[in-house]
Amino acid sequence: MTTHEVDEERLRREMALVTDLVDETFYLRGNPSVEATGLSALEHFCRIGWRELRKPNPDFDVWWYWSVHLDPADDAVNPLVHWASEGREAGLSTRPTGADVRPVGSGTSLPRDRPVRRAVLFAGFDVDGEVDESVVALLRDLSRHGDVFYLFDGYLAPRELDKIRDITVGAWGIRHGAYDFGSYAMLARELVGWDRLAGYDEVLFVNDSCFAVRPLDELFAEMDARDCDWWGLQATKGIIDVRDDPFRSLSEPVALATALREHAEDFERESIYNFHVGSYFLAFRRPVLDDPLFRRLMDSVAPQAGKRLVVHKYEIGLTHLLLGRGHALDTFMADLYPYHPLFSDWAFVMIGRGFPLLKRYFIYQNHYNVPGLVRWKERLLEVAPGADVEQFERTLVRTAPDDRLKRSFAITTDAAGDVVVPEVLRGPQFRRVDKSTVKRPDLWVFAVDGGTHRLPDNSRAILEAVRDDPTITKVVLTRSRRVELAGANVVVEPLLSPAGRDHLLRAGTVFVRASMRNTLAAPVQTDQRAVVMVRDGLQLERAGRAAEAPAPPEGRPGADRGERLVHPIPGHPLAGILVASDVDRLATLATHWPARFEDTWSTGIPAHDFLWADTDALPDDLAAQVAAVEAEVRGRRLLLFAPTQRTLAGERAAYRFTDAEIDRLRAWCERHDAVIGLREAAGDLVRPYAQQLGDLALDLSRTRYASDHAVLRATHAVLTDYSGLALDHATTGRPVIAFAHDLDVAAGRLLYDLEHFFPGPVCRDFDSLEAELETVLDRPLSRREQRVREMLVDHPGHGNVDRVMAHLVEEGAMASSPRSDAV
Repeated sequence: MTTHEVDEERLRREMALVTDLVDETFYLRGNPSVEATGLSALEHFCRIGWRELRKPNPDFDVWWYWSVHLDPADDAVNPLVHWASEGREAGLSTRPTGADVRPVGSGTSLPRDRPVRRAVLFAGFDVDGEVDESVVALLRDLSRHGDVFYLFDGYLAPRELDKIRDITVGAWGIRHGAYDFGSYAMLARELVGWDRLAGYDEVLFVNDSCFAVRPLDELFAEMDARDCDWWGLQATKGIIDVRDDPFRSLSEPVALATALREHAEDFERESIYNFHVGSYFLAFRRPVLDDPLFRRLMDSVAPQAGKRLVVHKYEIGLTHLLLGRGHALDTFMADLYPYHPLFSDWAFVMIGRGFPLLKRYFIYQNHYNVPGLVRWKERLLEVAPGADVEQFERTLVRTAPDDRLKRSFAITTDAAGDVVVPEVLRGPQFRRVDKSTVKRPDLWVFAVDGGTHRLPDNSRAILEAVRDDPTITKVVLTRSRRVELAGANVVVEPLLSPAGRDHLLRAGTVFVRASMRNTLAAPVQTDQRAVVMVRDGLQLERAGRAAEAPAPPEGRPGADRGERLVHPIPGHPLAGILVASDVDRLATLATHWPARFEDTWSTGIPAHDFLWADTDALPDDLAAQVAAVEAEVRGRRLLLFAPTQRTLAGERAAYRFTDAEIDRLRAWCERHDAVIGLREAAGDLVRPYAQQLGDLALDLSRTRYASDHAVLRATHAVLTDYSGLALDHATTGRPVIAFAHDLDVAAGRLLYDLEHFFPGPVCRDFDSLEAELETVLDRPLSRREQRVREMLVDHPGHGNVDRVMAHLVEEGAMASSPRSDAV
């Protein structure tokens, strides 16, 4: 039997075992979307539902049983199947009861004859790898009340850790990918340790999702005086999953003590357990800290398939476990609030009553559509006059997804008092309007990349060529990152906004890096407009269709995946895909199947013009980046180490330099008056080479220098494993080296035979790398290396953007080709 057949047979046996335990009426009422799947309640639960913690009947709570009686980290066993086969006979509990919940006001007293010994386990994350000033302020305040241990989920540069070294007892930057609970868990079980935490009266879990609007003295004074086993700032009944179900939510706050006394049993019988205490600020006293099930749950925290499971397993799950275990709860705010009050107007009411925090997410995500948040600073100062709103705003501008922030601020009320939410066309509705909208040849849309949310360098080079042309309207459609560009008729709008959609509908020319559907989030018609795929640059590794496993047989799920990569609307091909040579064309066609040969434009890579332009012809921001890199290099020769994304273990593991090899690299730099600059892959939160090289390498990461080409201009030689950045650099005639330490494993992921088609030496071990480094900065290119470079680009040097313009003239996108003086 095949693995699939074995799994199906096992599923049939499990369904037969629990067929009487899945209450179809209860299950479908709590999960109405199941009917659209075509599966019965029984089959859906056994295939999918139990993994998503959906209750099969009112008396069986999947996560309670899983976390109490099974291994919470093991998802190989369906808890209901286990109970039917073993647990029922053993008398194992299937959920807590209301009688297990202890009343508010009972529990543990903190010592009154000495200061409270308190530890704070703090979870941090920042998209740019910074310890934000607002986080430093919160950590400093917390440090007045306990020992702070900080863990950032990702690599954190020493300069960032230095910001908090004097206000924390321990601070680390380690990528684990398990959200805040992953940091709490790693701190508790490894970095601080349960043995050390045993010396504290109280241990806090705190994250960096909030701004502190007032000092925490009143909070700790109040909670130190209360008897409880654990506490939080506020409790919530109802989550967004059940927002539209009046039977599973509150409309007004009620006293927490009343709710637990009178309704705890009702909470247990709902299809989704949705009572929880906000996990951004929790405190646990000795009865909880010494509970083996609490420790076991925290020790089992692991990355999950999505944020929903993190919420239900750990945030809500922890509340459920502790109440069910009889640990007495209290909260700083005495009432139980509907939904999550910090994401609604209740937040301002609570802050006015002494609540100390404001959620960042409320301001920029605003998923309950609160109108008028554009005035959040004024509203906050009305209830917390001392709040540092200017600091908060700086943080939001830097870290908040810009498109979401603008959407949040655009929610208003009309004359009748009804909430008005900006409407964004999607799916079939967009397609219908797109077909009937007249296109403007003089309106060009430049969409940011769907992954990095940055404007692709090739799009930027094209935009610079027409930036000051008043006859063309240039629209940059953004996502989470803020983009600021000047020029004649240059417009910047969020992609998912009414204005952004309107520009896209009317655009005669659209530039995207890759897949239209992923980039534009809309089924854009290509028969009435020119859509140009600009790509990143030259490639070494397979990507897109070329990187996929063979397509499944006809009729099997996923059989049509490839068709959606480039041709979201069959029969409407792209106007062009930019390529640099015949060799690059073949690589591109393999990557972007089912693109056709005639879809490609042999223009060269537009952003390569940035490599050849005079410095005074560069855009100001790129010129500033070049100058900043050169200032760091200080006249030395720069060896740019640009590896592909790596892990610490597994097939894609980074090379592990020994201490002796690090010393040899340092000595090489001294002998050759050189410096190593490290530019790890975009979005790499592990940064394995930064961890190893430390102060030997300059940090030339994309969070500091966004433009690849600005960095390449200051680079003498590129060292890589398999990054196409080396090929881009090679087009200038400068040296490149491949450190292919795992080529035997990686060869299947490459577009070329690296040892025959790489414009520089290919090293398989450190000794050969060191030998090549001795001469690569000064020796002439070999005939093979020169030949490969000639095959990479048909048009070395300037003029790539001009050739793109010539093709656009043929497409009717413009009357004549403007000069490209900017590059």
